[in-house]
Amino acid sequence: MMIASKRMIIYVLLLCYLAISIMDRMNMSVAGSSIAAEWHLTPTGLGYLFSSFFWIYIICLLPAGALTDRLGSRRTAAWAMGLWSVFQMCTGLALGLTSMIFTRLGLGVFETAQNPVANLVIRQWAPRSERAFATSVWSIGNPAGSAFGALFVAWLVSTVGWRVSFIATGLIGLAWMLTWLLLFRLPEHAGWVGERERAKIVAERDLDLESAAETAPGMGFRGLLATRTMWGMAITQGCSTYVTYFLLTWLPGYMQMSRGLSIMGSGVYTALPFAGAMIFSLLLSHLCDRMLDQSKVPGGQRRYAVAIGSLATAVVLLVPFASSLGMAVVLLTISITFTTSTQTWNFALVNDLLEGGADVGRATACLTVGGNAFGLLAPIITGYVVSATGSFTIPFVLCGMLAVAGAVCVLSVVRNAIGK
Repeated sequence: MMIASKRMIIYVLLLCYLAISIMDRMNMSVAGSSIAAEWHLTPTGLGYLFSSFFWIYIICLLPAGALTDRLGSRRTAAWAMGLWSVFQMCTGLALGLTSMIFTRLGLGVFETAQNPVANLVIRQWAPRSERAFATSVWSIGNPAGSAFGALFVAWLVSTVGWRVSFIATGLIGLAWMLTWLLLFRLPEHAGWVGERERAKIVAERDLDLESAAETAPGMGFRGLLATRTMWGMAITQGCSTYVTYFLLTWLPGYMQMSRGLSIMGSGVYTALPFAGAMIFSLLLSHLCDRMLDQSKVPGGQRRYAVAIGSLATAVVLLVPFASSLGMAVVLLTISITFTTSTQTWNFALVNDLLEGGADVGRATACLTVGGNAFGLLAPIITGYVVSATGSFTIPFVLCGMLAVAGAVCVLSVVRNAIGK
């Protein structure tokens, strides 16, 4: 069975890579009220602090994609996580707003390798028939990190203060880096993988990436950005990522300000929908792989799953109108499940439509830039709207409208293989 296969170790390592990074964003989100009180920040100021991470993150994404293609996944991930962990611990030592923004910018630089590395590793390790499942295992690091982070950080902030939570997350990152260096190799060279499984991986993935990197120069960024398909997937990713970043940065604040919960209470009720999404999004992606006609996957059949996921995400606009906290949690669980799945399937769609392996890092970086170009606006826009209206209704409705726009975009623009 695939779940019993040793390549699941690699998929879980990718899950943990993403989860650790997301824990940082939940650190800032849960601890935001404590930081704002200590440094006398308004909701607008807090919104800029939430978004500061993304200012340099979006600039460095394309170079990170190219660097991943050049250095390979093992070295890139190790260096990126190690330096990310240092800046994460330094965030807990920040003396004021200026020094904290500096550490957030450092985190933004070294987190950029995450998506290119993950998608390259999936192309290296996952047979085509389980690509969406492998991508989903990685992607549930988002709700997993959010769920665990919300509880863990809320407990730390409530007991020992917000600074310790950043230091603890940095130490977890260093532990992951050591584990990665110990375990990760290409399947051709991983001695802990059996010969039968190794043969299956090499035979059923798209190509031998080691030889492809030497013989195929790839399209490069200019070629990728000349295609309608790449733009369509990037815009769709942006619509979905806006929803994700809004919830990652402001959901605990919404629970505290609009639902009257304590820091610990907001952590619990933020963790619940993310924990549910962690389970349901994995099941959805497994179902998606089973339902797709594998002969039509290279032609972009997965875009229909992306569109359906985007439409289902739009239920987020109903959250502020929920009559009870329980109903709000149900709606949030549905929305987070489908926005997580949508981004998972969209990343898998890139690999489906990308004909060569030499541009995996670059194509993934382009998709991530599209996502974050929208996503980085979510904390700032929300901060302004909440300051002006004292309500979260407009931000939730805007998220729902963007989710619908993402579905329209992927159906109308994403039609051909990348490069055609």
